[in-house]
Amino acid sequence: MAEMASRDIIITTTLITTGIAVLTLLYWVTFKRQPHKTVMRPRKKRDEVKDMKWEPAGRVAKLRIYPVKSCSGITVPSAQTDLCGLMHAEVVDRSFVICNYKGAMITARMIPSMLRIHPSIEDNVLTLKYPGVEDLTVDLSQVKKTNEIVAVNIWTDKTSGLCCGEEASSWLHAVLGRRCRLLYHADFPSPRTADIRNIEKYPLLRDDDHFLYTDGAAFMLMTVQSVADLQRRVQCQIAAENFRPTILIEAKNGPYDEDSWEYVMIGEAVFRNISPCTRCIFTTIDHETGHKDPNQEPLRTLKTYRCIGGDKDPHLGINLALDLPGLISEGDEIFVTRTVKNKWF
Repeated sequence: MAEMASRDIIITTTLITTGIAVLTLLYWVTFKRQPHKTVMRPRKKRDEVKDMKWEPAGRVAKLRIYPVKSCSGITVPSAQTDLCGLMHAEVVDRSFVICNYKGAMITARMIPSMLRIHPSIEDNVLTLKYPGVEDLTVDLSQVKKTNEIVAVNIWTDKTSGLCCGEEASSWLHAVLGRRCRLLYHADFPSPRTADIRNIEKYPLLRDDDHFLYTDGAAFMLMTVQSVADLQRRVQCQIAAENFRPTILIEAKNGPYDEDSWEYVMIGEAVFRNISPCTRCIFTTIDHETGHKDPNQEPLRTLKTYRCIGGDKDPHLGINLALDLPGLISEGDEIFVTRTVKNKWF
């Protein structure tokens, strides 16, 4: 009898264990293996904006467009806003990129002298200027007509552009000392979108926020006050342009106030604050001379007080994405809503 009871217990235990294993497997197949559905906050609509709790936060001090990635920028009095960035007349932010013949982008992190290349666009002609070298002109209508599509990687993103021709390649080779190509984004739909894997940390991210050849956001905003606070901490001279903001703000409050902004309204344009802007070695390069600071400042100082949650890279300024388009101008008042609490620092 004892032997039979023992056998019954073993059988019962086996059946229970097997049942638990089967149920666990069914749960995994049914739920866990299903793709996680990311819930993104909808874009604001015009009729919603008027009911939001806006507060004045400063004025636009400067608008900058960088036609060619990693080259000098252009200060403009006003700009239209598009999902892919600022636009002024024929100039679109980061609509050109320089790459090698293997399709990898080339930036001033590798060749700081790129910052001495000054681009301008007029009558559909791109002009590049560099000290001591004859200007390069590129007829963009001809580039479109030739339609030579070249693949390029912007970090891990695969995208493409129209090759601006051998004359442009030869000019860049002479200036930069490296075989490379100049690509034009033209009117291609941008395949590059925001990375929403951090949406729990940065809840205003959307996977339909597009950008051209920028590192990872269509707009970058900084305040004069934040730059001034950093300047007080370092021995070298710095300028806001070293950080390449497209929108520079004279803030009403103190430095780093922008960290807690949630939505930003300038004129009729409404932006979302999607993430803090990560800073790298680029900040150590003087935007006028193209020379790197020998002490890696101000990056070294930034790392002592502007890293988030143990991140090795510091943050300064905020990345924005567009909800509602509109014209923005130097001197425009800026209004913001705030997060319930500072979610980053």
